[in-house]
Amino acid sequence: MVKKIVTYPTTPSLEFGANVRFFNDELFAIVQDLKDTIQANDLDALAAFQIGSPLSVVVVKKDGEFIELVNPRVLKREGSITPVETTAYFPGMSAKTIRYKKITLMYEDRSGNQQFLEADGELAITIQRKIDYVFGSNFRVRLDEAEKKLFDSKLEFGTDAITQNDCPTVFKRDRILQAFKYLFIFGIIGVVSSFFMSDESLKSLVTVENYIMILMSFLIVIYFLYAQYEGKQYKHCTSCQIGNIIGTTIVLLMKLTVLFLAYYFII
Repeated sequence: MVKKIVTYPTTPSLEFGANVRFFNDELFAIVQDLKDTIQANDLDALAAFQIGSPLSVVVVKKDGEFIELVNPRVLKREGSITPVETTAYFPGMSAKTIRYKKITLMYEDRSGNQQFLEADGELAITIQRKIDYVFGSNFRVRLDEAEKKLFDSKLEFGTDAITQNDCPTVFKRDRILQAFKYLFIFGIIGVVSSFFMSDESLKSLVTVENYIMILMSFLIVIYFLYAQYEGKQYKHCTSCQIGNIIGTTIVLLMKLTVLFLAYYFII
């Protein structure tokens, strides 16, 4: 059965990572659910945590075949690499991690028999990433401090389009601008509608227009203050952001002034 994939910010509870002790139908059902979910989402692997199961189980798809890893443990590690990884737990996000180049793995198959597996390259990286979930973690713990700060910024702004030396292309303050835009449009529609309204309806319209302009004023203040706070998160581009914030604030004030003048002289 295809399951919903667990995504950030959901974290494992204390019950996650429990060793499988009973190799029964419950285990087989979870393994099949992992396979179905991997196929449905075109993934290369999943850990049981990622579909909401506490069991220590990982399923990897390699060359069209599934590898079932029950109670996996890394016994031997060799070398070090820094791949750029993605994971279904952090949809649309990527980060440069620190991984072992080659690993030797001990695990059990679905019959409870002990097995060993040597893996390198992409397979080794994938297995290490999934074992992180088995032990209640994720690839964030495999980042150095600089990469961790960068990745946290990506999570905060909800975009992968942030690099070490660039400002993000998407800001939370843009949502304030969207709200202001809609209020401005509603205000203009109200002014135009006044030509076709009765005196009684105009009284209600005046009240609505007053509220709209008050809300727009509040949004301008909130935008100006929050945008400065947000801009300071990126010291390397603070100056250009301040100029953009001031310019945007002036434009917002001009729009509010236009709406007020239209309201004053027409309604």
